Amino acid sequence: MKKLLIIPIVFFLTGCVQDSPNVKQIENLKFFIENQGNEGIYVVEKGLHYAVLQAGDQNSKSPELSDTITAHFHGTLIDGTVFWSSIELGEPLTVQLSGLIEGCQKIISMMKLNDKWRVYIDSSMAYGDEGRPGIPSNSILIFDIELLAIN
Repeated sequence: MKKLLIIPIVFFLTGCVQDSPNVKQIENLKFFIENQGNEGIYVVEKGLHYAVLQAGDQNSKSPELSDTITAHFHGTLIDGTVFWSSIELGEPLTVQLSGLIEGCQKIISMMKLNDKWRVYIDSSMAYGDEGRPGIPSNSILIFDIELLAIN
């Protein structure tokens, strides 16, 4: 009888490896719970936080999904690994707002011209289980975003 109990327990434990989506999602949840308690962090919704690094023109309009924006993006993982940076490339990105990941769409639509924010985006509003080259699955993304133009 003891052997019958050990087999399901071993199977369960081996199924809970560090890279499993459930473990990563729990780690992500813990990150956001801790992050929301940090000074200067604003919570938009579960899994979407930001901090103001520089306030821009508060009288300007915020971009809409149909607008094309020009912005600098410096994207890192929570361990500090840079996965993409328009700053390092030396040229800001110009793109239609609706073409960005959901987390960026929501945050940038709240920004004003020349705002610079640090944004924390849960994988559910980014690349989820699929990931991307340089971005492991279920990764939290951290972007420093500076909104330079709204067209």
